Amino acid sequence: MSQRESDFLDPTKRALASRAGWCCSFTGCGKLTIGPSDESPESSASIGVAAHICAASKGGRRYDAGMSPEQRRGIGNGIWLCADHGTLIDRDDVTYSPSALHAMKRDHEATCAKAVRSGTGVDFAVQLFAVGPELVFTGGFERVDAGSWTLKIKHFLIGNFQELVLFVSDFENSSTDRHYILSNELGEGRQLASAPSLNRQQNGCSLVCYVAPSASRVNAQKIGSGIANHPETNDIYPDETRNIARVSGLDYFPQRVQELLSMQRGESIYEPHWGVLFFEYFSEFNDSPWLDPLMKLEVIRQASIPLKTSSSNGARTPLQCVTRVYDVVLLSKLATQNRLPIRLDFEVQGYGRWQREVSIYMPTEEQMIEVKQRLEAHPYSALRSD
Repeated sequence: MSQRESDFLDPTKRALASRAGWCCSFTGCGKLTIGPSDESPESSASIGVAAHICAASKGGRRYDAGMSPEQRRGIGNGIWLCADHGTLIDRDDVTYSPSALHAMKRDHEATCAKAVRSGTGVDFAVQLFAVGPELVFTGGFERVDAGSWTLKIKHFLIGNFQELVLFVSDFENSSTDRHYILSNELGEGRQLASAPSLNRQQNGCSLVCYVAPSASRVNAQKIGSGIANHPETNDIYPDETRNIARVSGLDYFPQRVQELLSMQRGESIYEPHWGVLFFEYFSEFNDSPWLDPLMKLEVIRQASIPLKTSSSNGARTPLQCVTRVYDVVLLSKLATQNRLPIRLDFEVQGYGRWQREVSIYMPTEEQMIEVKQRLEAHPYSALRSD
């Protein structure tokens, strides 16, 4: 089979571009790929590519031997991208799996179709927000004041409008650990000082969030100490005096980050509100381009939202010294011995820009079922002495 017989035909390329609004379908890009050329009054220039989701020929990224030449060159196997993202997806077939690319294409075309129906413009730049643990949506800032953030809601990724109404109306009766807002764009979050205000209009919903001041952080050298884990085995080990090795301050920080991001929410019967939602997100969004942004939101929560502990009357942010989360990238979607590598990019008080790759623990579904059963058998309220 020659490569040519699996290449896209010109009508297919034009159809892909038209369905994408001649804009890049890569999540968060939306770059316009066609425009006027200076060559002549009739000329145009295109920087778009019709990229194969599953490779056109053997040896290419995401090649599927079960596809026929007709399927490979069919519109269902194509996605319209800018030149940069067309190159990117062919360098990483783990992150950009067939299912992830199909999801990008589907979401992008749905956005274009909605814009055509409503007669509005399209803003493909993705800003992700979380309000409490069960509401995540795309949108943008309409206004930012000292005590409030006003958001324009575009699309619910987790939850829906009815659940948002319930969150607002039941705010005073809900647990305070649910009272927060997180912004992927800002890389930070805030506690909610009072119930948000919701305004539904013809062109969408606006949410006014009344925010508390940014939580206090500590210098990285003052985050405390702990038993050191061996960098290769992840086990405890003796120091030169044959005592159990310990680590403190900034040297302790990478280990503390790894420990916190390896604990799932609800895993501790003593601190059930602590921990991340990585397992839930990884299970539901593993083949989606939303996985990294969702994991970033969770890290922002650990950095920005204070939580109470059973051993103290006060509250503090779990990551203590992280003032901003710039990026969180999952480096592999395949766990090795229940461990996943991630790349982190933080602003750390008392240090500055901190970038590191760490390996986090990802439990199996069976282990999470055991956690749930243990919590049901020993509810947190029964363990408290006050």
